[in-house]
Amino acid sequence: MLQELSPMANKINEAHAILKKTLGALSDDQSIVTKVNPDWSVKDEAAHLAAANRGMLGIAQRMAQGLDPKLPEGYDNDVFNARQVAKRKEQTLAQISAEIDVTHSELLAFLGTLTPEQLLLMGEHPLYGQVVLRDLLVIIYTHQIMHCKEISAKIRESK
Repeated sequence: MLQELSPMANKINEAHAILKKTLGALSDDQSIVTKVNPDWSVKDEAAHLAAANRGMLGIAQRMAQGLDPKLPEGYDNDVFNARQVAKRKEQTLAQISAEIDVTHSELLAFLGTLTPEQLLLMGEHPLYGQVVLRDLLVIIYTHQIMHCKEISAKIRESK
């Protein structure tokens, strides 16, 4: 792994460990009853993370191949998020957490393959527009940390 990516890998691991600890402390019932916002439960937000992590990793992989990925015409991030959460509605929290684990492992393996030149390749992120791969990697872990903090705060409030 590139030396400059080592601190990023540490942050990605730290964010993942916090998320796993937070989700692991909940039963399925708690994850459904505890609301993070009016529309999403903790389980829904975990489902969103599973989908977002998978999607952003896919963008990152295509960027590393030099494909400069673009969003499809008419793409709506809210529609995508709602569809992905609905797709995981019947899964248990453990199943969603396992999906997050798989993507986490794939992301770490991907980091180990990158060259300095690839970190400067471009692609389109749904919210941030055109970004370089290095910045997308930061977006991935900060997105996870943000949602983990929201989940943790709502769990504390519900007690």
